[in-house]
Amino acid sequence: MKREIILAVAFIWGCGADEPDFSDKDFSKKFKDGYVESCESQARGMSSSDAKKYCRCSLIQMMTYWDSEKEAGSAMEGMAPYEIQRILVTPCLR
Repeated sequence: MKREIILAVAFIWGCGADEPDFSDKDFSKKFKDGYVESCESQARGMSSSDAKKYCRCSLIQMMTYWDSEKEAGSAMEGMAPYEIQRILVTPCLR
């Protein structure tokens, strides 16, 4: 079920729709801003505009998949890199 939700969010976001409502999630503005800033500074092989879109998408994927920054951090600590790529990277490279 989570996979379908993630795909739907990625599709909607890719089509230029407004950001989904994450008011029930526990991700601070500081965390979100820091995540996007860090992601953009590490993005390679894409324009600044594309990096910004990719990093926003990746953040949305994270917020769709987990309920809080703490939960996301704990889950990703034990994840294999290919799983993180499947969840946060691949949907945003379309």
